Amino acid sequence: MIIQEKVQFEGDPEAVWGRLSDVERIPEFWHGTRSLTVLGREQKGPGRETVRARSKFAFGGGGEVAITSDDSTKTLTSEYTSGPFRGTQVVRVVGNSLEVDWEVNFTGLFKLTSSWSAGHFRSGTLHALERLTAKESPTQASPSPG
Repeated sequence: MIIQEKVQFEGDPEAVWGRLSDVERIPEFWHGTRSLTVLGREQKGPGRETVRARSKFAFGGGGEVAITSDDSTKTLTSEYTSGPFRGTQVVRVVGNSLEVDWEVNFTGLFKLTSSWSAGHFRSGTLHALERLTAKESPTQASPSPG
């Protein structure tokens, strides 16, 4: 299954890239990821790093992921290699837009409900992009009155 989404935003692309490339904050923006445990880091050159991690998902299960950030292209590539799905997610800041390309294949029981899972992934992806491009990140937002 392929998912492609794009969100236009106002504001500083560097601030959006800062939120996107902060791997430890993935659960804050991508609510389908309940937690992320970093297993190791490897520098791949100036401004390029790969983080190996273990994800726990909000919908159950967990898996291994390799996340590569590239400052020069403002691209974050996540390769999911085990768990309820496998595939690659590429998110990039292009001017004042945030774009994502997902190629995901479901495994196990998730394969049986792939049409529901596809809609859920698409909706979750769009909401994550909206959170990432907000002028204030969720933890920096002012509390609402009352």
